Amino acid sequence: MDLEKYLFKYVRVDTIYGDTIVGYVDMFCTAEENGEPYFDSIGIIPSRAARAGIELDESEIKSIEEI
Repeated sequence: MDLEKYLFKYVRVDTIYGDTIVGYVDMFCTAEENGEPYFDSIGIIPSRAARAGIELDESEIKSIEEI
């Protein structure tokens, strides 16, 4: 899954936990930057003006689409 292509875009993410998260991808980290467990990750905020959000790694994402 190429998460980097979603950087600075609005997305809808379905997680393996059954949640759907809609927001703006403001951060991308490679597996090497994350260390263990060695997955790429993205940070999603509710809007571009938000100061806090959620970080999801590749293993937690069931599907992702740009909206």
